[in-house]
Amino acid sequence: MNLIGDKWLPVVFADGRQELVSLKELYEKSSDIRDLVLNPPQRISVMRFLICITQAALDGPKDEEDWLNCESRIIPESLKYLNERKDKFDLYGDKPFLQVKNLKANEKASIDKLNLCLSSGNNSVLFDHSAVPEGRHQNSPEKVLNILTALNFSNGGKVGQGICGAETLNFSTYAAPCVKSAHTFIRSENMLRTLHFNIIPKSILTSSLPNYSFGSPVWDNFPVKSNSASEFENASRTYLGRLAPLSRFILLDDKPLSNECIFSPTPKNFKFEGIPAFREHSTTIIRTKKDELISLIINSSKHVWRELGSVLVIAKASNNAGGALCLQNISTFKERFGNATVDIWVGGVESDQAKNNDLVEWNISLPVSIFGESNLSKYQKGVELSNNGSTSLSTSVSSYCKYCKSLDLEKKAINAKAQPMYWSILDSTYKTLVDTATDDTQPLDGEWRDKIKDAMNKAYSHACPRETPWQIQAYAQGRKFLNIRKTERTEDEKED
Repeated sequence: MNLIGDKWLPVVFADGRQELVSLKELYEKSSDIRDLVLNPPQRISVMRFLICITQAALDGPKDEEDWLNCESRIIPESLKYLNERKDKFDLYGDKPFLQVKNLKANEKASIDKLNLCLSSGNNSVLFDHSAVPEGRHQNSPEKVLNILTALNFSNGGKVGQGICGAETLNFSTYAAPCVKSAHTFIRSENMLRTLHFNIIPKSILTSSLPNYSFGSPVWDNFPVKSNSASEFENASRTYLGRLAPLSRFILLDDKPLSNECIFSPTPKNFKFEGIPAFREHSTTIIRTKKDELISLIINSSKHVWRELGSVLVIAKASNNAGGALCLQNISTFKERFGNATVDIWVGGVESDQAKNNDLVEWNISLPVSIFGESNLSKYQKGVELSNNGSTSLSTSVSSYCKYCKSLDLEKKAINAKAQPMYWSILDSTYKTLVDTATDDTQPLDGEWRDKIKDAMNKAYSHACPRETPWQIQAYAQGRKFLNIRKTERTEDEKED
C-alpha cells in the first residue's frame, strides 16, 4: 500500500461521483475534484497533510505576489516532489509512513485506538456502541486516515505504551496539537483552488507565527532514534514539521488484515508547545480579559457566526490575536475578488477532560467585502447587540420567576428553555447580519435589530407559561425588560 499510487482518499467529483483516489490522482485531477468526503477531524488532518506536501514542493510561496501567481505550479511541482519520495509513503515495509519501525510493545493495542469515533481504551463510546475486545477490521485506506487523524487529535493523558530502543514509553503525555481548537479553511470550487487558497506565503508565516521556522516535513527528516534531537526539533518547532505532527509513536502490524498496532507516547523530552510559543496556522487566536492569548475552542452549542468577528480578524503580528492565516490571502487581494463570495469552513473536535464530546463543523459563505476593517467592526457590533438581547431575555425571565415566586431550580429550567430557542432563531437568520455589515446603507438598528427583538419575544413566550392569572401578570411584568439599546442614538435621544 503506497499513498502516492494506491487509492485511499475519499473525494467527490464535480459530477457528483464519490471515489477513492491516490495522492497522484488527487493532484492530477484536482481541477475536477470538488471536495474531500471526510468528517471534521479527518478533513483538518488531511488538509494539513496536503498543505504540507504542496508547500514543501513549492518551497514557498515566498510572498504574497508569489502566492498570487503560483497556482499553475501546484500540480507539476507537487507531482515531482511525490515522485522523488515514493519510498517514504509506503504504509508498511522498511519505512512505514509516519511510523516508528523499531517500536516494540509488551502489549499491543487494538487498531480501533487510532479511530476517534470507535470505542477503545479511553476513547469515548459516544459515536460507537458495538466495540469488541479484538477490535474491528480496518482496510488500508482507513488506516491511513486514522494515522493522520490520531497524530493530530489524540487526547492527552495515558495513551498507550511502547518500547523504543532502551526507553520504555508508558506515561501520561500531552494532547496532540489540534485538540479542542476551532480550525478554519477556505473551500473553493475545486481542490486545486482550495489548496491554493490555503497555502501560506513565507512572508505571512514570518510575521504571524511566533518562533517561526519553515522546516521540512517529518517524512523528509524522520527520527531514527528516541534521542534524535535535530529531527524532533524539526518535527515539533517548525511550520512544515507540525503540519503532519509526530505527536505519537505508532506502528501497524505488517499484515494488512491485522487488528493490532502499537500506540504510545513520544519521549518525555519531546513536546508540542502551544500558544504563546507556537500556534497552528489554521486556528483562531483570541485575547482573554487577563490579556492572555489562547486558541478559540470549538463549541457545539455556539454557532460559529457568534465568533465570526474573532475568526475573521487579520493578525498584524505574531503576538496579536487573529484568525487562520489563510484568510490573509483573501484580505490582501480583496480588491481583485470584487463582489465574489468565499466559503469559510470551521470545525474541530469538542473535547473535555481527555474525552471527545462531539465532531463539529460549519460552512459559511461570505462576501469578500466583509474582510474590510469597518465592515468587520460593524459585524462585531451586531454580535454584541445579539448578546445584549440574550442578557435582556435572561432579565425578563428572572423578573417573571420573581413575580411567580419560583424556586431557583424552576428559574434555571425556564431559562434553559428560553436561551436555546433565542439563539436557534438567530442561528437561522444570521445572514441578515452579514448583509447588514457589508452594506453601508443598512444600519444595525434596522432589520438585524428587528430580528433580535423577534427572537427575544418568541423565546420568552415559549419558555414562560401564562395559564393562570398570576402567570399572566408575571408574564406582563417580565416582558417590560425585553428591550435592547440602539447602537446609534439620535441627537434628540442624546439630549434626553
